[in-house]
Amino acid sequence: MNNIGLIVRKYSVPFLFTVIGLFVLIFGLMEGQGMKFLLAAAMILMAGVLSTLFSLGKLKPKMVMIIGGAFGALALILFWFSIDTVSESLEYQNKRDKSLEIAKQNMIDIRFLQKVHKEKYGTYIDNWDDLIAFAKTGTMPSVISKGTVPAIRITPEERDFLYGDDRPIDNNMSEDEAYRLSKWKEGPRYDSLFAGFVRDTIQVPILRTKFKNRSYVENRKKLDIYPFSADSLPYIPYTNGKKMWSLQTRDSIKVGEEVGPAILVEGFLPFAKMEGSDKKIKVFFGSLTTFDMEGSWEQED
Repeated sequence: MNNIGLIVRKYSVPFLFTVIGLFVLIFGLMEGQGMKFLLAAAMILMAGVLSTLFSLGKLKPKMVMIIGGAFGALALILFWFSIDTVSESLEYQNKRDKSLEIAKQNMIDIRFLQKVHKEKYGTYIDNWDDLIAFAKTGTMPSVISKGTVPAIRITPEERDFLYGDDRPIDNNMSEDEAYRLSKWKEGPRYDSLFAGFVRDTIQVPILRTKFKNRSYVENRKKLDIYPFSADSLPYIPYTNGKKMWSLQTRDSIKVGEEVGPAILVEGFLPFAKMEGSDKKIKVFFGSLTTFDMEGSWEQED
């Protein structure tokens, strides 16, 4: 038992450093981390290996001191460079967060426009020029609702106008009945009950109703995002207008027994979640194999 305890005390720390260093190094390689991260992981691994060799008596104390001194000097250099790059890292994070915020809002706006177009015409817009034009000049339905449904029954005369039969009129009139009676200007109670009753759907400009709406404008200000611009929708933020979102549509796909159009809008931001990583942030909504319109930002935990 004493021998086992001695072995554990002697080799546990070197073993722990070796395992941690190996794990961090593999993680960095798989996640595409930068050279500084990989070098730091390699130093942890090397420290574990050297400690193990020293514990096994395979390395002389003098050699350990020489190698340790070299690694210590390298660590100091890395630390110095780290101090110099703190401001750069903060700037990177701020730009990354802002680009993601802009991308989310633009994706939400693109999705809104596509949904309105599908509801009106049955298909999604398949190119950016038409989407921009639709945002600037397109219209959307808006319901006008004025007046309340009178809490009284219809009269026999109104029943004849509405139905032309002798059905019972025991219940108060419905909204549909009030709406239809509001169209009967010759009705005996039109002036007193239905002249101000309005239930109608009209087409209103999308640009004014949606994108110049006060709450929408204020929300963009709260997010510290520039005012809405239809012309900027196709472009991925922070790419200086050089990269556009990929826009793909299908006029008809079949999912189970249901048939309908599909859309996928996607692209990569010029930033990664972790600075130095090669894996850029992907933002998208939609699918070409389902009718799903959920956005990638809505799938985040």
